[in-house]
Amino acid sequence: MAETHDGTFTTSEEWFDSGGTKCAARVYRPTATDQPSPVVVMAHGFGAVRALRLYAYAERFAAAGYAVVVFDYRSFGESEGEPRQVLDIAMQHEDWRAALRFARSLEGIDHTRVVAWGTSFSGGHVITVAGRGGTSRRRHRSGPARQRPGGGQVDRPAGRPQGRCAGDPGRDRLLARP
Repeated sequence: MAETHDGTFTTSEEWFDSGGTKCAARVYRPTATDQPSPVVVMAHGFGAVRALRLYAYAERFAAAGYAVVVFDYRSFGESEGEPRQVLDIAMQHEDWRAALRFARSLEGIDHTRVVAWGTSFSGGHVITVAGRGGTSRRRHRSGPARQRPGGGQVDRPAGRPQGRCAGDPGRDRLLARP
């Protein structure tokens, strides 16, 4: 069941499959939109869980008109999986690909405008996953972003205005406000 927040977005607790294991995800949806929304997919780095301040970032994105999917890796937080708290980089990359597929499958999402947003160690994950094509062999227009440690800002290439992605001018519109 969706819960409304400040009238600008709703949240719902959902699940997606990754490697046969259920991963927990909180989905934020903007309420005032008549067109498909771009989506930001978020996870923490190393071994942190989504409840550790990712919700605060997600709320800001959602209030600005983005849909957001915040997830826990397998065997972390509210996701299923045993043994618990085991860091496996290959599995975390699989979880990212599964989360991106899940986000693109949601109703009301513009599946051509997807941002993978990672903090700390998962900043490297989003760059790796995006560099390998995200969820399929064909090229997707996904823009990776990562948070600077302690800065609370989103990194972008030096000399580029906010919302630009290096290497492909067609990606510039990905991070533009909806």
